[in-house]
Amino acid sequence: MPYLVLLLLAGAALAGCASVSVFGIVGDEDDLYTGSATGYLDRRGTIELTNAKGNRCSGDFAYGAGLTGQGLIACDDGQRAAISFTGLSPMSGFGSGTSSSGNPVAFTYGLSREHSARYLSFKATAAAPGAAASGAAPPAATRRVGTGTGFYINRQGHVLTNAHVIAKCRELTIARQGSAPVPASVVRSDAANDLAVLIAAPSPAVAAFRGGRAVRAGDAVVAYGFPMTGTLSSGGVVTNGSISALSGFRDDSRYLQISAPIQGGNSGGPLLDSAGNVVGVITASLGSRSRDVPQNVNFALKADVARTFLEASGVPIETSGGGRDLSVADIGERARAFSVLIDCRR
Repeated sequence: MPYLVLLLLAGAALAGCASVSVFGIVGDEDDLYTGSATGYLDRRGTIELTNAKGNRCSGDFAYGAGLTGQGLIACDDGQRAAISFTGLSPMSGFGSGTSSSGNPVAFTYGLSREHSARYLSFKATAAAPGAAASGAAPPAATRRVGTGTGFYINRQGHVLTNAHVIAKCRELTIARQGSAPVPASVVRSDAANDLAVLIAAPSPAVAAFRGGRAVRAGDAVVAYGFPMTGTLSSGGVVTNGSISALSGFRDDSRYLQISAPIQGGNSGGPLLDSAGNVVGVITASLGSRSRDVPQNVNFALKADVARTFLEASGVPIETSGGGRDLSVADIGERARAFSVLIDCRR
């Protein structure tokens, strides 16, 4: 059994539902299992799933502290797998473990089948048990439809960006400077506030949100992102300026107006204060809203709006009470470590 993957797709289980649907693959990405997980009310339960060949796997799981837990899965073919899992939110999470033959185990729950397929690298188009797989058309080739910026906000692998960056994507990858692209999946998107949170492989560096004193008009800020991919620097672009106003276009109180220059592709990137802490999410320039374009009139969603969105999504963040002022170059170095280029394909 090269690996075992379980997808618990009905994430409402963590809120107390007694049973959820389960999809899984055991050893072969074309060998799809289906079944259910039952329990949760007492923070424990059972899992049962079967493939088209009749091989049945079942096991028990239990939650420990918070949304973390462990379980054991056993299959009729004699294989066993010890698993552990961590909730990314009350409705989603991921886990890993090792089978009795020493092979790795990975799984997700609460993510869509398509996003889980990309995250775990199995074929989303695999036939369900009992369905005819012959004659199925291969997946259509994808093409890039846009790029944007995002940044890691915790050590579980969550990435914050704009909703419009990922709105039309069939496939998503993210890449930090100097690292290969990795698949990413959408955990939650809020079109009204133009925010989205993704999940991907964890990063050793994460951004911290500013705590304590509120920002003021005139405060210095630094923007980081990947604008105009293929034209400007592939290593990311650092720009600096100041907070021009504490409201955005037509006095929208969710936004900051900033003078730091941005271009297409900066969307979703971090706006940082003089200590390198997040005070906003780069969103738009006046050029996207008006034909009359004064220089350096740009907007970022306030950090408080992003924090409210992430709290409602059950996604943890790191905060900082302040810190000493840094040079723009030092802030750029910090941002480079936790910021990512988002590649959107359809």
